[in-house]
Order: sequence, then structure tokens, then C-alpha cells
Amino acid sequence: MSQNATGGLDPNDPFGTWRTIRDANLDAWAKGMTSLVNTEVFAKAIGLQLDSLLAASAPVQQVVHQYMETYLAQVSMPSRGEVVSLATRLTNIELRLDDLQAQLDEVLIAIHSLATVSVATTAEAATDEAKASASRRARKATNE
Repeated sequence: MSQNATGGLDPNDPFGTWRTIRDANLDAWAKGMTSLVNTEVFAKAIGLQLDSLLAASAPVQQVVHQYMETYLAQVSMPSRGEVVSLATRLTNIELRLDDLQAQLDEVLIAIHSLATVSVATTAEAATDEAKASASRRARKATNE
């Protein structure tokens, strides 16, 4: 019989005893399995089983891979290798475009700086020319 909220057995619950036994049994199994799984011997045994399964599945995997390559070629679909190759090529193109963009930005900055220097030099030359012209006019007016 199960226990009620006050800690006593509940006579109205016919499955209470069964639940108590089940919970105790599950707890004992969980503790036992945890102690088994946490041993070095168990880890080595599972490792050996996995290695043998992987070795046994390698030929099957190769056959499936060849079959899929053939099937995809027949239905004019790209294989995994072709998609990976295309993705690699697109990544390389994207990197090159980024490099070209960076170089173009550097060239534009250089052109803007040259244009700024050129405008300043032209303005300075125009100012000097205007001063020289004014000076010539003043001398010419004085000479007349």
C-alpha cells in the first residue's frame, strides 16, 4: 500500500504497494548500471565492439556510396562531392572578390587624397597667378 501525505499507508490505493516496489527496483537497477558503466573494463569492451562494427560497415558504406554516385548521375543530380567542390570554388571566388574590393577601396582613397592635394595645389596656383596678374597690372598702371 502506498503512503499518503501524512506518511502512512493509503488503504484506498490498490496499486500503491506495486508502485513502491517498482520504484525501489528501478532505483536498484539504475545504481547497478551506473556502477557498471563507469568502469574501465566496460569502456574498453564498448570501444572494441564499436571498432569491429565500424570495420564491418566500411565495405557496405563504400557500396552505398558507389550506388548513390551512379544513381545521381543517371537522374542528372549532383553528387555530394560535386556540391562540395562547387562550394569550395564559390568560397574562393568570394574571397577573391573581397580582396578586390579591399584593393579598390585603397585605390579610391588614394585617388581622393590626390584629388584633394591637386585641388589645393590648383587653388594655390590660381591664387599665386591672380596675385602676379594684379602685381603686373599695378606695375603697368604705375609705368603709364
